[in-house]
Amino acid sequence: MAVGGTVLEIPSIVFSKAEAIIDSRTVITRLPPTAYNAMRMAFRKEMASYKMAKSFELFDTYDLRNTKSVVVPKIRFTFSGGTFMDLDHSGILYTISDSQVCLAFVPNNDDTNIIIYGNVQQTTFEVIYDVARGQLGFAPNGCM
Repeated sequence: MAVGGTVLEIPSIVFSKAEAIIDSRTVITRLPPTAYNAMRMAFRKEMASYKMAKSFELFDTYDLRNTKSVVVPKIRFTFSGGTFMDLDHSGILYTISDSQVCLAFVPNNDDTNIIIYGNVQQTTFEVIYDVARGQLGFAPNGCM
């Protein structure tokens, strides 16, 4: 994973401790706590010029009142084989109101809990299932 172009120092073993699924019914992506905490800290650093708000449920929340424009740092997922996905702002922030947005990820309870890639992160991608070969692909500029 990378935030704002900086590759996060997450041991690869973290992603091999749990099964992972892609689920169009699950809204928010659930990550192993080790990965989530690294991403969250890097994201907070990149968003330091924006005011944090009281957390909304489990989410890091930002108060964007009186903010004319927002620069959202890119988040990149890199998969085995070198495949990567660059999320745009709609896959990174979840809008609560006109003035509040949340980081659209939450941690699992443990690094061994199932990783769920939710539909907010899938929004601008066409998801391609190759059942015969047991592969999954993503093409940018899908549903918008």
